[in-house]
Amino acid sequence: MRAGREHITLVWVGVDVKPVTTWQGPALQPQATLSNANCDVFLVPGLWLTSAEGLESVLQQQHRLIDQLRALPRITKLWSYCTGVALVAAAGRLDGKDAVMTWWLRECVADRFPKIRWRRDESLIVEGRTITASGASGYLPLMLDRLSRLYDEDVLREVREVLMLPQPRVRHDAFRAADIMTLQDANLRKLLLFAQLTPARELNLHCAAEYLNVSVRTLCRQVQLATGLAAGDWLRRIKLRQASESLCSMNTPIKHISDELGYSSEASLHRAFKKTTGLTLAVYRQTYGE
Repeated sequence: MRAGREHITLVWVGVDVKPVTTWQGPALQPQATLSNANCDVFLVPGLWLTSAEGLESVLQQQHRLIDQLRALPRITKLWSYCTGVALVAAAGRLDGKDAVMTWWLRECVADRFPKIRWRRDESLIVEGRTITASGASGYLPLMLDRLSRLYDEDVLREVREVLMLPQPRVRHDAFRAADIMTLQDANLRKLLLFAQLTPARELNLHCAAEYLNVSVRTLCRQVQLATGLAAGDWLRRIKLRQASESLCSMNTPIKHISDELGYSSEASLHRAFKKTTGLTLAVYRQTYGE
């Protein structure tokens, strides 16, 4: 409606064409089966799961869907979020790939699907023809990432307002500018993802400018205009935000977090975190942890 022409056609797909009853909601009527639907992409949503211990039982209940996902041609694009990622994983479609899972299932799926490279520090992973996103609201970063390839920013801004739900977790204000969902500049969104993958000890203005194929001076001007922060400070906050996510969602030792994010030492992470947030790592985990 906003763009003036149809870019995406939605098709409800099921393992068969029988109505699917949703909890306290409508019955969804599949228009096609997974095996014969002529779709460019299949989006596998989250499923109802109350504990990690119940994952195996749910996978057994969904064996028909998993078998059909497994039988799809290898060129098929599969997107999933939240607990739905487990269905795609069970179908073997994520083997040998990077993927992300909702935080409280990470340890469980790491044991259940060891062939997948599970990432702890991301909320969205684009890996070839597959996309995985964490959290019950994982559809939001997933769809905004894909829609950014179809629509201009003025359209995306309005779409974001429609799709946005209140974030369940309270985050420190220091990391607001390092949230990909708040960035309007497409180049800086790409740079943010690059910075997340770059070890902290190697992340600097020169490598960031080289990645965007701009001068350091231009980079500094773009970051300042988009975030209100100096470019070096913004890059540091991206890594520290990753550290904060690990602190909040798991009991991983701080040294492991420091090593995983590429800090030169545990002490350097401590100093940078305290300088940016005013809190020690332990106090932050106690205050914001899940």
